[in-house]
Amino acid sequence: MVFVFPIYDENRTERKPYVTYTLITINVVVFFIFLLQGPRAMYEGFYIYGAIPEEILHGRRLWTIFTSMFLHADIMHLAGNMVFLWIFGDNIEDTLGRKKFIIFYLVGGFFASFAHVVSTLISEYTSIVPYFVPELRVPIIGASGAISAVLGAYLVLYPYSRIRTFVLLVYIVTFASIPAYYYLGFWFLYQLLMGFTSLFGFSSTVAFWAHIGGYVYGMIIVKTLGIKPLRRPRPIARTEPVTPIAAPLVIRPLVDVLVEDDRVIVLASMPGLNQKDIDIKVSDWEVTISAEYRDLRFYRQVALPVRVVPRIYNLVYHNGVLSFTLYRAF
Repeated sequence: MVFVFPIYDENRTERKPYVTYTLITINVVVFFIFLLQGPRAMYEGFYIYGAIPEEILHGRRLWTIFTSMFLHADIMHLAGNMVFLWIFGDNIEDTLGRKKFIIFYLVGGFFASFAHVVSTLISEYTSIVPYFVPELRVPIIGASGAISAVLGAYLVLYPYSRIRTFVLLVYIVTFASIPAYYYLGFWFLYQLLMGFTSLFGFSSTVAFWAHIGGYVYGMIIVKTLGIKPLRRPRPIARTEPVTPIAAPLVIRPLVDVLVEDDRVIVLASMPGLNQKDIDIKVSDWEVTISAEYRDLRFYRQVALPVRVVPRIYNLVYHNGVLSFTLYRAF
């Protein structure tokens, strides 16, 4: 089992998508108005305000094409549509502007509904069971047709935008950033596959041809009108000359401490230096060895196991090894 669902897109907007937010609010409010009245009221509402293909074909109750766009069958139907509208609607609203976007959205819903009505009529002649097309009396509801127009426009305008997606593959759960042309392209191919299947009389609760009609409408409108994606220039930050700073590489030298009866011998591996570059600091219980040469820096602080007199004897640096003697303090 494979399940993918978009979470958000990585194509940010600069203006608040108030029309998108309003459409989402209206859909949610209308759903709960019917839901709170009970199942019977919701069922009756579908037949009163939903677009019934048979009625539309006879030129009756055409206003239901508009009202049907704000009805949803259940909470999952509503949530799925609103997530898609929230993810993709803001960018199309940002590109078209608020007034043009609301017109584009509503007209897309009309085209989607008519595509579904035509598909039910075609099914009457292509159905495996002749003259048995129950969809003619089943009302079409939902915002998915209009939202499909938004998806079609998004694909044309922002094909390379990344869609952050939840992916469930059998028992594996992960998240992926998928290019819009890949995600929305396969989404459309699935609608086509299921849409042609439905033409042969295989009944479905999903209006696939409404999705196809809305999607194609969105693509055609964007292409025909020559709408271009927004390319706002990014503000150029003030640049001032900066002097590069190269931090030296700090190396912790290998240090060995040998304790004898009356003295302590310290050995440190510090290759590639001159003895004059080495600095040693000694206290009663601690030795600090440091050196810096070009881009190399050695630094090591070592706690001594016994107390010593803070004075260095027999300092020798040979073949990259530093050695010196400290006498114990009794």
